[in-house]
Amino acid sequence: MSSSLQQHLLVISPDTSLKTEVEQALSGKRRHATVVHEAHDLTLAVDLTRDLSPQFVIADVANDLDQFKSYLREIQAVSPQTLIAGVFHPSILDEENLGSIFVEGMRAGAQDFLRRPISSKDLNQFLDRPHPAVLQGQSTTATTIAFLSNKGGVGKSTLAVNVATRLAQKHPGDVLLIDASLQMGVCAPMLNLRPETSLIDAIRERQRLDSTLIRQLATPHSSGLELLAAPPNAVAALEIDDQLMTRVLNLARRTYRYVVIDTFPLFDRIVMSVLDTTDLAFIVLDNVVPTVLSIRHLLELLDNIGHPEVRQRIVVNRMTSVTGHPTVQDIQITLGRPIDYVFPYDKQALTAANLGQPFALRRSWWSKLDKNLQALVQEIENHRRSSKAVSLSTESSMNEPYTMVHEVTDE
Repeated sequence: MSSSLQQHLLVISPDTSLKTEVEQALSGKRRHATVVHEAHDLTLAVDLTRDLSPQFVIADVANDLDQFKSYLREIQAVSPQTLIAGVFHPSILDEENLGSIFVEGMRAGAQDFLRRPISSKDLNQFLDRPHPAVLQGQSTTATTIAFLSNKGGVGKSTLAVNVATRLAQKHPGDVLLIDASLQMGVCAPMLNLRPETSLIDAIRERQRLDSTLIRQLATPHSSGLELLAAPPNAVAALEIDDQLMTRVLNLARRTYRYVVIDTFPLFDRIVMSVLDTTDLAFIVLDNVVPTVLSIRHLLELLDNIGHPEVRQRIVVNRMTSVTGHPTVQDIQITLGRPIDYVFPYDKQALTAANLGQPFALRRSWWSKLDKNLQALVQEIENHRRSSKAVSLSTESSMNEPYTMVHEVTDE
């Protein structure tokens, strides 16, 4: 599995230790690429499955076949593509019940059974053997790009708008720009749009939210992109929490080819939910000492929460050569990281933002700004192609016959 392909795994059990056990069984790069969620009852499990559309579910059998079959039935109803494994503890289940649960569980749609304590080998085997429905879901899931910073005024929104615009010129109708800067969204004026609907409408209509509705709530732009705008005011924005945002993001990823997300310059639970669904996170700063120091703390925070560096890109925007401002080399030394992209300060870019006319609409082969924009967009497209290649390679291996190999009796 490519480390850049993010997976969601939902653990369903009244036993709070099972999630920890699963996280410990995840190893190396896979641990960074798998987000583990938990639900302690069926109602919460269904809600989380509807919001997350997880690729995998691990459900506690707990010597209750009827309850386990209820898990299978309800999860499959809201997310048919999800793979489900039952988990059991040999000390709880007697051998007679174990055999009937395996047979009935497989008939009801379980793909595997895992013995507790869960080993890395057994868990990885389950996660590595997706059936065609999961592969189809991966191949049609959008490539998701987020722009973030913990400092305002660095041009983060300008980059998000122009990247989305350039992508849309190449893939009209297949690019959604989500303005998740809930308190102060500026994407709409940068595109000279006056949306009649916004993220808040998606949240308020969450019971009937689907691909058709999300396209109806998005405002089209002449470039070919569609904008899901920020709430109209800060009070309305308070209705949106991280779980609701996750549901919108996962639905958007199943509706479009590319999803570009602008975020609020503050690291909170909303931003964390964005990062959980993001393939590439572009961390934006300018070459001003306080901003550089602030970004260094942000990178440390991302490291502490386990966000993989392989999915991060460092972007210096509005780069100037004014005496006293840090150079690219200075920034790299301070951050302890290479700089991936440098966008020079350009008055025309600022003017374009103020006029609601993204500079991406006007190609200039001699502009360093345009060349760097094109290079960034090219990386995003290459990332999508490589991710699809991984899915196709995995699908090829599905031609091999598969039988469950986990032992079910004590040695």
